Amino acid sequence: MVYARGVFLSRNGIMFAALLLGSVVGQQAVHSQAEPKLANSPESLTPFIVKSAWLKFGIYDGRILAKDIRRTQSRSLTLYHDEHDAQEHLVVRTVPGQYRLKYAMMLPEQTLHLEYDLSGTFAIRCEQDGDFIQLRQTGNSPIRVKLQRAGEQLEYSGQRLWLVLMRMPVEDRQQLIRLMNRLCPRTHVSLLFEESLAGLSRLSLTPVQVDLNKVRELVAMLDEKSYSVRQHADRQLRAFGRPLVGVLDNVDHSTLSTEQRTRLRLITKVYQVTQRDSVESIVATLKWSPQCWQALAKKASDPLMAKHANIRLAELMEVELQSPDSKELLANDEVLFRLR
Repeated sequence: MVYARGVFLSRNGIMFAALLLGSVVGQQAVHSQAEPKLANSPESLTPFIVKSAWLKFGIYDGRILAKDIRRTQSRSLTLYHDEHDAQEHLVVRTVPGQYRLKYAMMLPEQTLHLEYDLSGTFAIRCEQDGDFIQLRQTGNSPIRVKLQRAGEQLEYSGQRLWLVLMRMPVEDRQQLIRLMNRLCPRTHVSLLFEESLAGLSRLSLTPVQVDLNKVRELVAMLDEKSYSVRQHADRQLRAFGRPLVGVLDNVDHSTLSTEQRTRLRLITKVYQVTQRDSVESIVATLKWSPQCWQALAKKASDPLMAKHANIRLAELMEVELQSPDSKELLANDEVLFRLR
């Protein structure tokens, strides 16, 4: 039995609640037939935001966004589930140009939380038996994943979700993907990651093809006094195509002028993915990224991949493979290009 208590700021709120609950019960019945689960396990209760489909998440340029939003007025809703001893609470706030959603599911053995807004905030968290796993992205800041298990706390971060997943051990990565599949189904995170990893593995067998000296020369020209020279350099950099994003994502901006930083950010913006990530776009973005090869070079579970990734990392950073500088690259938390 499901009970609902909600506040709907619309004229037809009562009718909407009745129709919505009827839809939820019907969808829940279909879901239970398609995926048999233990009757009272936490996973047997499908989150309301998934059943209601008020927003559908996707991954765009390695960032988690909800581009498909069913426009609604501000509202709050609480659902009670006797058979699970569970409660769900949802709050949606909308004003012109803004959208914010907070959702929580509370069961005796587990709690789930999701937060989202149009400014780029996305956060999910699952807590059970004193342990938790949490993913959070805010604006253009790095995506961060925190885990606590048996009193031990771990943290992973990266500018894109795919980099974060590369840095995680298999067990932690699978735990995060299960949580995302539950709250954000149909993002196909696991499939995209595994196929992209296979594509990068094949690329690791061939030399890196980026001409960093040419990139440095063009970046230097972005700071010339002549406007025509700066424009020419800008066009030449854009001609490298999407793989240049992997370089520009990993530049030490502290050594660059304001003009150079501004132009490089605008060039990166040109290649932002407007469609959901595909294996092709992920591989193209990461194949010149030193942080990608650094993460793969640390993969103790795949020594052959680690060996070839280490070679690619040394090529990108222009150091001798067996030199102290090469070993230092693997010890660093984050490697950056110096274009000046």
